[in-house]
Amino acid sequence: MSVTNLATVQEFDEFIKSRDLLVIHFYAPWADQCGQMNELLEDLAKSHKNGEVQFAKVEAEDLSEVSLKYKITAVPTVILVKNLAQIDRVDGANPSALVDKIKAHLPKGPLVYVTKPEVSLEERLKKLINQAPCMLFMKGNPQNPFCGFSRTIVGLLDSLNADYQSFDILQDQTVREGLKKFSNWPTYPQLYVNGELLGGLDLVKEALESGELEGMLPKKS
Repeated sequence: MSVTNLATVQEFDEFIKSRDLLVIHFYAPWADQCGQMNELLEDLAKSHKNGEVQFAKVEAEDLSEVSLKYKITAVPTVILVKNLAQIDRVDGANPSALVDKIKAHLPKGPLVYVTKPEVSLEERLKKLINQAPCMLFMKGNPQNPFCGFSRTIVGLLDSLNADYQSFDILQDQTVREGLKKFSNWPTYPQLYVNGELLGGLDLVKEALESGELEGMLPKKS
């Protein structure tokens, strides 16, 4: 069994008519944590072939009508549907919670989950930090910051025409807590340039005032 890609509202409506337990991932292709959840669904689909559960994915922005109906406000979000009704959901990248919820809604037998060894947290953090030459770990995203510090640092970077990517630490508690210890920096936002921690808002402001910051940042073309 594979994960079904639901690209239209019609495909979605047909899919949820199934009497099986349906596990549907609302994702965005640019979000690293969504890629991890898609991999999890692929592994679950391969290891659970008795027909009691089906897996699908939906690009949230492409099917905005469906996303609105199911109150999808952030990605990744996974909903569990049975008999046309949502019966459970997992907000954020939380593989263990998803596996537990699927088990809870499959009373006839356990969910067997066989997959490749998990990437260590340290390896995952290194990959995220080096995902772009300039990476901002913040609360929310540049279009919708969830705190004043994150809003301020986004404003500073945008004023310098910086080319950066961001990661919403509110969507992944493992990353949020792990990065604090990994970089020995207890607060957010955190700005990384070429894989090295520049610091939080105060140090970024200091680098701006000293004139060093602009030369350190990659620029949008």
